[in-house]
Amino acid sequence: MKRTLFIVITCFIASGVLGQETTTPEVNTKFGKPSDEELKMTVYEPDTTAAAVVLCKKTNVFYDVVNNDFRINYIYETKIKVLKPEGTSFADVVIPYYEDKKGSSMKEIVSQIDAFAYNIEEGKTVRTKMKREFIFKERLNDKYMQVKFSVPNVKPGTVIEYRYKILSDFYFHINNWSAQQSIPVHYTEYDITVPEYFKFNLDMHGTEQLQTEDETVGVNLVIGGQVFQCNGRHLCFKGNKLPGLHDDNYVWCVEDYGTQVNLELGGLDFPGALYKSFTQTWENIDEALLDDSEFGGQLKIQNPYREEMAALNLDNLKSNEEKIAAIYTLLKKKISWNEEYALYGGKSKKTVKEGIGNNAEINFILMSMLKDAGIPSFPIVMSRRSMGILPYAHPSIQKLNTFIVGIANTDSTLVYLDGSVTHGYLNVLPPVLMVNRARAIIGGRQSRWVDLSQTCKNQLRSMVNAVISPDGKIYGSRNTSYMGQYASTFRKKYQTAKDSTEFVNELASKEDVKISVFNTQGINKFSPQVKESIIFEKQATVNDNFIYLNPLVFLHTEKNPFTQTERKLPVEYPYAEQITLSVNLTIPEGYAVDELPEALQIKTEDGQGMCRYNIAVQGNKLTINYIFNSSKLLYLPTEYAGLHHFWKVIAEKNNETVVLKKL
Repeated sequence: MKRTLFIVITCFIASGVLGQETTTPEVNTKFGKPSDEELKMTVYEPDTTAAAVVLCKKTNVFYDVVNNDFRINYIYETKIKVLKPEGTSFADVVIPYYEDKKGSSMKEIVSQIDAFAYNIEEGKTVRTKMKREFIFKERLNDKYMQVKFSVPNVKPGTVIEYRYKILSDFYFHINNWSAQQSIPVHYTEYDITVPEYFKFNLDMHGTEQLQTEDETVGVNLVIGGQVFQCNGRHLCFKGNKLPGLHDDNYVWCVEDYGTQVNLELGGLDFPGALYKSFTQTWENIDEALLDDSEFGGQLKIQNPYREEMAALNLDNLKSNEEKIAAIYTLLKKKISWNEEYALYGGKSKKTVKEGIGNNAEINFILMSMLKDAGIPSFPIVMSRRSMGILPYAHPSIQKLNTFIVGIANTDSTLVYLDGSVTHGYLNVLPPVLMVNRARAIIGGRQSRWVDLSQTCKNQLRSMVNAVISPDGKIYGSRNTSYMGQYASTFRKKYQTAKDSTEFVNELASKEDVKISVFNTQGINKFSPQVKESIIFEKQATVNDNFIYLNPLVFLHTEKNPFTQTERKLPVEYPYAEQITLSVNLTIPEGYAVDELPEALQIKTEDGQGMCRYNIAVQGNKLTINYIFNSSKLLYLPTEYAGLHHFWKVIAEKNNETVVLKKL
C-alpha cells in the first residue's frame, strides 16, 4: 500500500539569563553551550526542593522519504541541571525502540547519540564527553529493544546535555509527547511538521498551559535525488516553568495527569487517490487482535492437561463455580506466575514445559482447559491501572498491555479470573487489574465494554468478646471473617511469612497484644473467604483509681492516611470496602464508666463514604458497634478537603478512650 501511495504522490508532485547563583536563568536553547548562569545555579527558585531541573528540552519531528517509503525523524535534545546528589540519577538515560526479534521490515533505529557533562573546576568550565563504551543495547522483549547510556562525571552542580535521533518506519504513528517530567521543566518545545497527505487528529490534555502554533508551511521531500514540494502542517508547542509531576500516594499512574500532546492518524489523502481513513474503532482493534497469531491464534491451542482434567471428575461437581475453581487449582499446581504481565502469547509449550509463564500464557492455557470442560470464556483486554488510563476518544492497540479471562458462570453472569491470581478467587483480581474500562473480545461484533472496578465485595467483619481485669489486662477472643481483597491480602501475608509463628508474632506486634491461640480456616484454599480466630491479652493504662482503654481494642485506623492540607492530583482508591467491628467488654467489678466517647456518624459530601460509631453501657457491659463503608474510587482535587476532614474525624474517633473509675 505504501509503495502505491508513494507512486501517486510522486506523479502528482512531478506535475506540476542574568542574575545571582540562585536566580532562575534565561532560557538558553542552544545545544553545546551552557550559560554561566546555568553552570553557577545552585537552586531552582520556582521549586527549591527539586533535585534537578530540565533547563531545556526540544523535540523536533519531521518526515522524509527513504526507499520509496515515508519515514519519521525524531530529534531529541535535553539539558538538565543537577542540584542535589539524588539528581545525578538523570545521567542514566534509557531509550526504548521497536525492533522485532523475527526481523520485521518495519523497525526503528536509534542513532547520533551525543552526551556531555559540564562542570566548573578551578573557575573554568570543563566539558566531559561520553565515550562510545558507555552506550549499551539490550532486548526488552520479542518486539522491543532499548539503548542505555550513562553520562560520566556527573555530580551536584553539573549541567548534563544529550541528544539522539530515532528513525521510525511507522510513518502512520507519531509518538505521544509529554511536556512534564518528574522534575521541573524550565523550558520545553515540541516542533512537528507533517506533509499535507497525512491527516492527524490533535489531542491535548493536562492542566498546564502551552503556547501553541498551528500553521500551513511548505515542505520539501527528497525523492530519488530530486526535491519535491508540497504543503504541510506545522505544529509547535512551548512550555515554560512547568512544575514537576510528582507521584503521590493513592495515584496509580501519575503520567495520566501530566500535560501531553497526542496525534492520531485520521486518514491519508493523496492527490489522485481515494481518501483512506485510518480512524480506528474499538471494533477494528477487536478484529486485529483476533487475526493476530500471537493473540487470536492462541485461543485455538489444545489443552495440555486433558489427562489431569479427566481425573477431576468435573461432572460430579454441582456448579460451574466449583468446576472453574477445580480447573484453576489444577492449573496453578502445574504453572506458576513469573510476575510479568503481557498481552500476547505464542510460548505455551515452553510455559508448560518449564512450569512458569506470564499471565497471558497462563490465561491462554486456562481458556483451553475451560473449553474442554464446555465452559465458554473469552479474553478481557485492558491497560493496567499502573500503565495509564485507556483512552476514550482515541482507540489504540498500543495502549493495551494485558488481558484477563471472562468466564460464563451461568447463562447470564460472568466471573473474572487472571493467571496472576494466587491468593484471590473468582472476581477477586489484583487491584492493578481492577480497571473501570476493559474490553471483552467475544468476536462476531459481540465485543463490549466491562467494568472490573467493583467485581467483588471486600468485607472485613470482626467480633471481639473480652473481659477487663482490675489490673487493666484485657482478656478475650477475636473472630474475623475476611472477604474479597481482605482475604487475598491476609493469604498473601500469611503465605509469604517464614512460618505461622512469624506471622502471629508480626500480628501481635502490630496490634500490641499477646496471642496465645491462633487458628485459620480457608487459608490455603482457592475460596472467597478466610476466617481467623485468636485468643489474646492486651494491657490497658492503669493507675490507683482509673483504667484508660481504647474500647475498639483493634483499631480500623490509627491515623489519617491523607496528611496534606491540599492536593493537586486526584485520589484513586484501589477498591471499595466495608468494615464492621463489634466489641463486647465486661467491666471489672468495683469499677464504673467515668468518661465515654460520643457516638459518631459522618459521611462524605456525596454520601459514598460513611462511618458510624456507637457505644453503650448496660450494667457491667460495654458495647461498641463500628461500621465503615467506602464505595467511591476517585476523588478529584476539588473534593480533597472534604475527604481529608472525613478521615481526620475517623482517625480521631479511633483513638478516643474510655475511662473507668474505681468506686
